[in-house]
Amino acid sequence: MFEDLFSKGGLSLDRLRSFMQMARAGSIAKAAPGDVNRQSQISRQIRELEEFFGTELARRRGKTLSLSTSGERLAWLIREQLEDLDNFRKEQAGMPKSYVIGAGASVLEWLVTPALPAISAHLGGALLQTESHRSRSLKEAVQDGRVDLAVIRHNVVPDDAHTALVMKMGFFVCIPRALLKPGTTPREAAKPALWQTLPFAAGRDGGQTDTAVREAMREAGVAFRPRFECGSMLQARQLVALGACAGVLPTLGVHGLDEKTTLILPFAPLKDYGRALVLHWNPRQMRRRGLEEAEVRKVARLLRPR
Repeated sequence: MFEDLFSKGGLSLDRLRSFMQMARAGSIAKAAPGDVNRQSQISRQIRELEEFFGTELARRRGKTLSLSTSGERLAWLIREQLEDLDNFRKEQAGMPKSYVIGAGASVLEWLVTPALPAISAHLGGALLQTESHRSRSLKEAVQDGRVDLAVIRHNVVPDDAHTALVMKMGFFVCIPRALLKPGTTPREAAKPALWQTLPFAAGRDGGQTDTAVREAMREAGVAFRPRFECGSMLQARQLVALGACAGVLPTLGVHGLDEKTTLILPFAPLKDYGRALVLHWNPRQMRRRGLEEAEVRKVARLLRPR
């Protein structure tokens, strides 16, 4: 078995390691800073791998190297195989594994982080690494194995994708009571005419949620000109909590706001826009990691807000 693979020299774990160091760093110099001998060795080993596989693995661009299409494919294969070997070593030694959980920045903050201790315990004391990605990037990261588990909007993944429901998201207009005239009722505060008079915080990333809020405001007749344009919903929520402005926040962002100081109302213009958040995984990746589907679905349950 695999006689052809081992019939000629040029393939070794050390060469594969050198190739991955260069691929991660973006150049041979960055892979071994200040070590000329090691840089020379990495360069030679990459050439030997190119000879072994009969293809160009990296292209030089100035002082940096970029992976060719074949190089990207090889880097993916090496990462998978080395992860599998490391997982096997940890299993035999009774050591906890590590998993990467990805989500958007606000979802990581509001939903994933509070659940990490319970998830780690469920996975045998696993090391959990979190990564912030936008939804479409997350889908790709799950597909190629860079992220093990992703909390993602359901509408981003195909209907036949492996998912488990975490929660359904709605939207609320949150208005600091200090910005309202004394005696303003919730019914009055829910009218777009009143929103027109308030300072608002909004996103500025042009993502789906930011775009949906701005379009909903326009359709409601509000000339929406936010006073603050934030890089994340976390920042918008903080400004609302400080009483500096109103904001349209998702269900997760409302949790923990003081209703004595903040009026929280359903945001009617987006009543039909609610999105389901799901836990998404790649079954092939889970088989490689030795994680049964029942265990993954338990992770989804642990993520659900209490």
